[in-house]
Amino acid sequence: MGASGKRKIVVIGAGLAGLAAACALRRQACDVTVLEASAHPGGRVRQRKVDGFRIDLGANLCFETYGTAKQMAEELGAPLRRSPVPLHSGIYRNGRFHGLYGGDSLDSLWKTARTMLSFRLLSPAGLVRTIRFANQLKARRDDLSFDDHSRMLDLDTGESAAEFFASHIGTEALDWLFGPGLTGYAFAHPEQIGAAFAMATAWHTGLNGDAWPCLPEGGFGAFVDALASACGADLRFSTPARRVILTDGAVAGVATDAGHIECDAVICATTATAALEIIEGLPEEAAAALRTVTYSKCCRVFFGLDSSPFPPDWYAVALPRQTGALIAGMSNATVLAPSTAPAGKVLIDALVIDKQAEELFALNDEQVLARVLAEVRRYFPAMSGAALMTHVHRWPEAMCIAPGGSMTALRGACRGGVSGVEGLYLAGDYLGMPSLNAALRSGLDAAAAASSKAGGNGRPHQGEAHVER
Repeated sequence: MGASGKRKIVVIGAGLAGLAAACALRRQACDVTVLEASAHPGGRVRQRKVDGFRIDLGANLCFETYGTAKQMAEELGAPLRRSPVPLHSGIYRNGRFHGLYGGDSLDSLWKTARTMLSFRLLSPAGLVRTIRFANQLKARRDDLSFDDHSRMLDLDTGESAAEFFASHIGTEALDWLFGPGLTGYAFAHPEQIGAAFAMATAWHTGLNGDAWPCLPEGGFGAFVDALASACGADLRFSTPARRVILTDGAVAGVATDAGHIECDAVICATTATAALEIIEGLPEEAAAALRTVTYSKCCRVFFGLDSSPFPPDWYAVALPRQTGALIAGMSNATVLAPSTAPAGKVLIDALVIDKQAEELFALNDEQVLARVLAEVRRYFPAMSGAALMTHVHRWPEAMCIAPGGSMTALRGACRGGVSGVEGLYLAGDYLGMPSLNAALRSGLDAAAAASSKAGGNGRPHQGEAHVER
């Protein structure tokens, strides 16, 4: 216990998971210290302002089906608002972009069906298999949850999305319909993404009419600011945790450059990669589970324009791998969030992933911009004028992509705390169905477990913790 007699808990990382944990612990009257290696909160959810444009470098939207995010946003005074339109997008094939329309209105359904039939996006057999797959997901809609993934662990069989489609649905639907959407969401190719994650993502990002996109006024930077404000003086920036100290199977403290911090419990709210580096003596079951976690990598090029190169109300366009394009897709942030750009302007985000992103990592910003903008103009030759603003963001560890079997392994080894270590808890998007919602949920669950005086006994599992009103 701390000097005040309160349970003393150190949270490592001030991303969404760490901030959510710290916010909940503060409400539970714990003695909390949050150690953040960088100079700002948010982790992979960051916002940057450039020449009047507001750029969300990480997450830039969520869905109304994200229950934890919605509840926390309301309580923090940064409520999520529906975007003006659902996710309308286009897929490039046979020399042009073909529209796919979100939402469940008859007009959207009709226009999407016309795209598939008129431009042969899918063959008749492929369309039948796709409809059957959509109905299978609809039958399990209550299980495909970004708040509690435990009801769909039977789908976490070890298969990748590519393997699942090849054996159950056919590759045509993956190549030209679901695959580009998965790539745009997870920044990875289907063979890298776990099948369970792919099914939940496909349901919430295209097939579920209730999953309308939403975000806070001012973007997710406003949400991060509200979370950080709720944590008050508990945040210590530019203070990396060097090592979590374990003694006789229990947490003894955290080593920093400024010295040793004694505590009753530690919530490690970093990436799985960082957790493996700073927690020495981690039991092999937990270490093996963390090693199953992988992250996508991407390079994002943001630029401002006077007008969108896309058709009106289109949020994004996808360029399937079969096109051989450098960029995997592009989005117009101002369709969903007009406040991200000055009045009358648009903010475009061009995405390069995986090995092609790695190639760009080695270039300077000017070289990256030259290559990406040349590629953009190849597909949009009529794009107006020079860019009003540009920004290059390299992301070596972007989003957890939940490879097959990882969610099951993590739940067995890290449910409610690390098995075999008293007082050690993990939090992060990799502990649920990867998303900003899962990051928040994991932070709340870790806080509920860590604040319990019972320590390693009777710990709640995912879904039992809640934000106090």
